[in-house]
Amino acid sequence: MGNNQEAYDAECAALTRALELASQRNTTPERVTIFSDAQAAIRRMASDEPGPGQQYALQARKHIAALRRSRPGIVIEVRWCPAHKGVAGNEKADEWAKIGAEKPGTRGVEWPNFPARTEVRGAPLPRSLAKLKREISEKKWAEARQWAGGRTSKKKYRMPNSQKPDGAVANSSKRIASRFYQLKTGHCLTGQYLNRTKNRPTPQCWWCRYRTQTRDHLFKECPEWKPQQKILWAEVKKETGKGKDRWKVRDLLADGRCSQAVLDFLSTTDVGRRVPGVEEDDAVSAVSELEVREWLEEQGAGAEEQDAGGELPLFLPTPDFMAAAGEE
Repeated sequence: MGNNQEAYDAECAALTRALELASQRNTTPERVTIFSDAQAAIRRMASDEPGPGQQYALQARKHIAALRRSRPGIVIEVRWCPAHKGVAGNEKADEWAKIGAEKPGTRGVEWPNFPARTEVRGAPLPRSLAKLKREISEKKWAEARQWAGGRTSKKKYRMPNSQKPDGAVANSSKRIASRFYQLKTGHCLTGQYLNRTKNRPTPQCWWCRYRTQTRDHLFKECPEWKPQQKILWAEVKKETGKGKDRWKVRDLLADGRCSQAVLDFLSTTDVGRRVPGVEEDDAVSAVSELEVREWLEEQGAGAEEQDAGGELPLFLPTPDFMAAAGEE
């Protein structure tokens, strides 16, 4: 059929040709049953709406009408059969399809209006809508990769190799999926990211006080989620054969084999979901803002009194209540 067609077009054309051959028989059969492993092509034959494969659906209706005129009580069925499951007719069709792909000149290129002519012609079939849709999708995918590549760090994010969405993530809840993709890109609720974007004063982990809360810390080291981490990495090793020490979180989140384990981990933890307020997080000191303000005002008043008598000390003394909080 030429390079301007897709496998979808070939499957639709095959169904149409089968109906055409049945309508051209000298004796019209009582029943016509066509088997195909292409579910999309079968669905296309059931509709004549505009879109890829429409011309074949219209031709199929014409051949069905001819069969019914010849034998009004004829039964016509198009049935699906599984591919590569030992079905004799399907296996033979696959064999012929491979021969046609390896030796495309053996039967020539199909003519759009003269299917009986099998000689090779100079021009292939016009570009099909299915072909155009695929080319547009590939162009959009390339542009999206280029756009994302310029806005993400390769250290934090690995571009997927496939255009197909991750099935495990797609079937999860919206809340879990959003956390998954936020963590995957690195634009997520971690101390490191929030500190970098000026939304948190320090990158410290608000669960264990580790100095920098990164994705690796949350998935591997944070003692708050040790039981869940153990389950996560056991499942990852079962699926991939690689232990925790051989993974970077960037690669973990990009590997489809690990997606379900990561989703289970997120569903049982607050990683990427809960960010305590700064006041709640500051448990190192029990000092309230009011106490600090009052102390500074007292020191300021004392400094004014001391200004007339001599120099101010380089450092003000630490208040008792702050020292006590530090010892705790």
